[in-house]
Amino acid sequence: MSLSADAEFHGRVVEVTTPLHGIGQHLRQARLELGISLREMARRVDVSPSFISQVELGRTRPSVGTLYSIASELGMSLDDLMPQGSEPQPTSDADRTLAGIPQSWPERPDPQGSPVQRAATRPELQIGGATWGRLTRGHDFANDFLHVTYAPDGQSCPENNLIHHPGHEYGYVLSGRLVVQIGFNSYELGPGDSINFESVAPHRLSNPFDTNSESVWMVVGRGGTPVL
Repeated sequence: MSLSADAEFHGRVVEVTTPLHGIGQHLRQARLELGISLREMARRVDVSPSFISQVELGRTRPSVGTLYSIASELGMSLDDLMPQGSEPQPTSDADRTLAGIPQSWPERPDPQGSPVQRAATRPELQIGGATWGRLTRGHDFANDFLHVTYAPDGQSCPENNLIHHPGHEYGYVLSGRLVVQIGFNSYELGPGDSINFESVAPHRLSNPFDTNSESVWMVVGRGGTPVL
């Protein structure tokens, strides 16, 4: 099993292609510190207790949506699911071009405490065909501002296991198409389309098409009272 960080073009990228050993340990520690039983955690995110146990032991891999729901219930931010360490600044010409920095600009790192999050150093979490990147310089547990990419056939969660968590979501599609299912209703969105809904409603994002789907999402108030 591996949990790798690749900073070549996108800062700290956690690509999860095998069971979550390191992340699972963090989830277990946070759950125990909060005094939440396996059964209670499973009930909150609509999975079985054995599934939660397997995730914590690093023996299975949840969808990115289920992982997000678990983290929300435990008071963990997206950054808590990523390895600790400083974020690298783009140094090569390729890095600077990808980050949108003109070659004529002098190379200089952003000062300590800068509010700017560069594209080349954006922390990202990859699970299967889904990539979630943080668009803010620092993390804020109560709110998430994300750049989300779903590869063809990528999804936030299985079709038969929709996710829910505290908060309200706002989404805007940049490119490609995205299907957003909320309860029993599904909506196909294209470039320029937007959507908003209460996150406590069971929902699922998927890309059943043959090109990548890119969108920007804001989840507000995810640090609220857990769904009981």
